[in-house]
Amino acid sequence: MYQISCVSRVVVQKCNPGAARLAVAVKRRSTLTLIALLLVLSAMPDTMAAPVLKELFVDRYGATVKEAQVFMAINLLGAVAAVPLLLWWRRRAEPVRMLVIASLADAVLLGLLSAPIGLWSSLAVRAAEGITDVVVFASLFDLVRRNSGPHAARGLGLASTPLLLGLGLGAVAGGLAAQRVAGVSDDAASGSDVALAVFGVSALASVLVAIGALVFRRWLGGIAAVEPETGPLVASGASHAGRVPLGRLDDRPRPLLWSCVMAFFDRATGGLITTTLPLVLAGFLGYSKGQRGWLIGLPLLLMALCTGPAGALCDRVGSLRVRIAAGLVYALAFAMIPFAASNQAAMAATMFAVGISAGALFSSSLAIAAESGGSTVALGSFRAAGDVGFFAGTTLSIVLASAIGNEAAPGYADYASVIVLFAVAHAASTVLIAGTAVLASRCGSRTNSAL
Repeated sequence: MYQISCVSRVVVQKCNPGAARLAVAVKRRSTLTLIALLLVLSAMPDTMAAPVLKELFVDRYGATVKEAQVFMAINLLGAVAAVPLLLWWRRRAEPVRMLVIASLADAVLLGLLSAPIGLWSSLAVRAAEGITDVVVFASLFDLVRRNSGPHAARGLGLASTPLLLGLGLGAVAGGLAAQRVAGVSDDAASGSDVALAVFGVSALASVLVAIGALVFRRWLGGIAAVEPETGPLVASGASHAGRVPLGRLDDRPRPLLWSCVMAFFDRATGGLITTTLPLVLAGFLGYSKGQRGWLIGLPLLLMALCTGPAGALCDRVGSLRVRIAAGLVYALAFAMIPFAASNQAAMAATMFAVGISAGALFSSSLAIAAESGGSTVALGSFRAAGDVGFFAGTTLSIVLASAIGNEAAPGYADYASVIVLFAVAHAASTVLIAGTAVLASRCGSRTNSAL
């Protein structure tokens, strides 16, 4: 039967090339739809706990607010360990196998978090979960990259939509699940009930990712075989750069360090939104679980809607140009958060601007990483740099808020100052990258003229 199907396929390709191309296109769209679903499911656990940190750790284990913030950030330390693991594992296994194993391991770790294992054990498990999280991300986006070829920005931008949709849905689902468990009163549910709901659903999502990859492993394996690690499309940046306007900020392949710096500062500010901001909204402004969930999920959902169009814009005008423009808008909107937080309508409008600009930031920086010569390791390094930024942003916000405040516990004004400082740092990183690109272009022009 297999031989007959292979012969039939060859005959179709020879007799009707158009039909063969249509069949390949249909299969490719089906496979990408599957990858999109897996991206949604894999991303949801990352943010489900964010809106209910108080219930999960302050109420459940008697932890301090600082310790609750550390929980959201400590798994990002595992991202650093994931990079050498990817270097070793990538030579021994294909992306699909890596995806299945990492997803199952992630589910086991999330299941442990739903049990009453104590604060410090929870922090250790959360750190280990960071390793599996990066492997899942790198495996899925490597499959997308292989399918995108020279259209890296558009392909990765479109793939970012389900990823960010999953992050947004995870934050909203976490807040709503806890609210449903709590009933009418916010204080009615115990932390253990909230943990079982949040981490139980998160573990189920990871199991579904593993099942989907295992059941459709032949479809996914077909994409994985399109381009080997040494194939001609690995360094797709050169062909992409030829289709955007030339200039000092064009899309010539840039060092991977650039996109890692971008990811670091993007996720550092994101750490404030998903860890510090919910605690501030709950402790100082009385926002409910559901309101916190929506305010965290809103920018992520908007990012999900914008990454695809932003990726197409990157293919047209250049990823670096989009990145610089979006970075300046994002920094301005981020700085407005503490001034708008006391009014829910103003806060929603501010988070709308944050989400729109952040979508362009994510797709452009991810495209720049892929254009530098993308591979599983490069994309994993991009993710790891962002995760380290998230951890640094979260921990540094704690230190700065305590240092700025004169009282034992930081006040609202102290946290507001920290948010503005982070916005300034993000804007400075954008200006630094733009200046470096201009200087590199001038040096290249002088070298060419000398020759």
